[in-house]
Amino acid sequence: MRVEDFLAEVDLAFGGDPQTSEPRDPAFAEIAATVNGYTSANELAVLNAAARVLPADECYLEVGSYKGRSMCAAVRGVSDKAFYIVENYLEFGMQGQEARAELERNLRTHAAHADVRLIEGNCFSLLRRPGVIDRPVGVYFYDGEHTGLSHYLALGIIEPWLADEAVVLVDDATYPMVSGAHEEFIARHPQWRVERRWDAETNGDPRWANGLHALSFRRDEDTARGSAEPWDVRWRRLTYLSSLGPGQKAAWTAIHRFPELIPLAKKLYPSKRASSIDSRGTQERPSEQGES
Repeated sequence: MRVEDFLAEVDLAFGGDPQTSEPRDPAFAEIAATVNGYTSANELAVLNAAARVLPADECYLEVGSYKGRSMCAAVRGVSDKAFYIVENYLEFGMQGQEARAELERNLRTHAAHADVRLIEGNCFSLLRRPGVIDRPVGVYFYDGEHTGLSHYLALGIIEPWLADEAVVLVDDATYPMVSGAHEEFIARHPQWRVERRWDAETNGDPRWANGLHALSFRRDEDTARGSAEPWDVRWRRLTYLSSLGPGQKAAWTAIHRFPELIPLAKKLYPSKRASSIDSRGTQERPSEQGES
């Protein structure tokens, strides 16, 4: 995936500076209005730009799809590429099968022409399994858990899967724990850099929601395929899988059983998904929160 091709395609997708203008194609605003989710029309246009210039022998991987809004936009007008979704529905106050069913309905409506493959489970476990993905990842969109550890680990665990040159899109990047995590990771891994920052002026910004950063990765001798997992990634992965991951799962289970814990959860876990849990422990629709 040529990073320069992606950046040029993003410029073509907007009528002016993407930070302050809308996409040329009104379809992205329509998807944002009709498919339940959180991603803004501007973000959707960027995802689609990445998918359009993705080489056919590479794939697009999305972690955290909710009801599929971002994927429905990414595949618009793209029928010759492979798309993967990794989702575990842990953070949603509804039965997982209900969320999965709505995702599948949206994909049938907006993505029937595309090769979209759903893998259900935790990305930090799944991406340790050989053969889960059948080709190098040229575009990686991470919209999973919003903690510093999770975001650092989200970059570390994808590195072996990436194409030799790849675009990595990080959602909710205006959150300090998100931008701080990838800046810390980049400081230790010179193969990575931040190419573009589209930051939100406010929480739920109408153009950029909670921010989107475009990162690039270029493989070198230190990150050759088959290289040992770096220690900074390894200890974080082991920490997550042994304690943080199971702890978060237990916490979300408790929240849905005991809604009185919701105010505490919102303070300890300040994500857009946590903030949308209502007093009954169920997930509000984004239209009820004023988010796209």
